[in-house]
Amino acid sequence: MKLSNKEISDYIQTFLNEDKFNKDITSKFFIKKNQNARANFVAEDDIILAGNSIVIDIFKRKCKKLKIIFKLKDGKRIKRKTKFLIIEGNARDILSIERTALNLLQHLSGISTLTSKFCKKIKTSNTILLDTRKTTPGIRNLEKYATRLGGAKNHRFNLADRFMLKDNHLILESNISEKIKKIDKNKKKNLIIECDNLNQVKEAIFLKIKHILLDNMNLKELKKASKIIGKRAKIEVSGGVNLQNIEKISRIGVNFISVGSITQSAPAAKIKLEMKKV
Repeated sequence: MKLSNKEISDYIQTFLNEDKFNKDITSKFFIKKNQNARANFVAEDDIILAGNSIVIDIFKRKCKKLKIIFKLKDGKRIKRKTKFLIIEGNARDILSIERTALNLLQHLSGISTLTSKFCKKIKTSNTILLDTRKTTPGIRNLEKYATRLGGAKNHRFNLADRFMLKDNHLILESNISEKIKKIDKNKKKNLIIECDNLNQVKEAIFLKIKHILLDNMNLKELKKASKIIGKRAKIEVSGGVNLQNIEKISRIGVNFISVGSITQSAPAAKIKLEMKKV
């Protein structure tokens, strides 16, 4: 996915307003108005860079006398102690944006880096890693942008994207099967149904569902479900997937594995900002 200019602009304004960047009382009191500085952004660990393009956009819009000395592109694999962005500009402006910039870089690069680790585990298979809607409210598109940089494909962005019948739908409506039988063919192509057990899998096959999500099944159950489904539907696995078991799951031959932890639980990447007078 590619973020639009309007999206980026809206995000930037929201983030900077939250931190009241134009009311940095500390920098305004202690740093001279015309003081310039050089800022080096440095990876303190091996990372997949994400968010650098947005951070550069923030500085371009809000930092006086800005010079981009050096930059690396988002998606770049960066080794520990590597400088990936060097800028010069007004010291007050840089300081007022510092925390917002680091927060974005650390959070998004953390997501892309963890995603890359999951993708590496299944690289010898044909299984595709998907992200989920388990994202931070307000910045879903940014987080899904980061998962793409890490090597995953984007699943649904919102509830309007595709039909997805989950366990709570099945609990609340006893007539789901009859409604599926009456659904328009084109709509049915976009229908995903979540199955927690083998009986539900058999019912989904009977209803000619073309995308079945196997939820929270152990390896033995996944193998049985996969044999039942065969080539009659796309198979997605979700729930309880981690770096220790994802490779074994992919060996079953499933089409997709969706992992919420790549957005929900990714640790912040270790990135620091070093400044000096110029």
